[in-house]
Amino acid sequence: KLLLEHDSVPGIETFEVYKKHGGYLSVEKALKKMSPQEVVEEVQKSGLRGRGGAGFPTGMKWSFLAKPEGVPRYLLCNADESEPGTFKDRYLMEKLPHLLIEGMIVSSYALGANLSYIYIRGEYMWILDILEKAIDEAYAKGYLGKNILGSGFDLDLRVAPGGGAYICGEETALIESLEGKRGNPRMKPPFPAVKGLWGCPTVVNNVETLMAV
Repeated sequence: KLLLEHDSVPGIETFEVYKKHGGYLSVEKALKKMSPQEVVEEVQKSGLRGRGGAGFPTGMKWSFLAKPEGVPRYLLCNADESEPGTFKDRYLMEKLPHLLIEGMIVSSYALGANLSYIYIRGEYMWILDILEKAIDEAYAKGYLGKNILGSGFDLDLRVAPGGGAYICGEETALIESLEGKRGNPRMKPPFPAVKGLWGCPTVVNNVETLMAV
């Protein structure tokens, strides 16, 4: 109900219409008025749980992220959605791509990630086009790239299509696939929060989870 408030508005998939209906206000609030730790605490207080199926508390998952000096951190959006008969993430991305981008900006800021990825299943190529168009708009309006809204925070956002393998919905198999390897799950520990994408601290969240942020 919260996420789909404006899904039937004509043109809501475009930056201008989305912004007119309150879009990107959370980015402005987070980057201009809050510290990354305050964003994490806000998500913890909200009680938001992962919407990919496990229901693990999102803020708690974020709090586990290792923060070694001089090592990049990554946020990965799990848009693989390869469970038979599922379509919620597909619908959300198709109708509200900027809501996902907005959630990823705020989440990346909270985690200290300057490069984030949307890993999307290979059968969703038309949605990949929708996302990339929306990402281009966000770059053009200064909500992605260098020094977002003059905050000093930089973020690059990329879409990575998978090969349609069911197992890549599992977070470590997704990471393996994103690194260009066969999508096989990794042994845990270490967990992605300590050693994930390219051996660096990584958080993997579902599409709906990041939109809810």
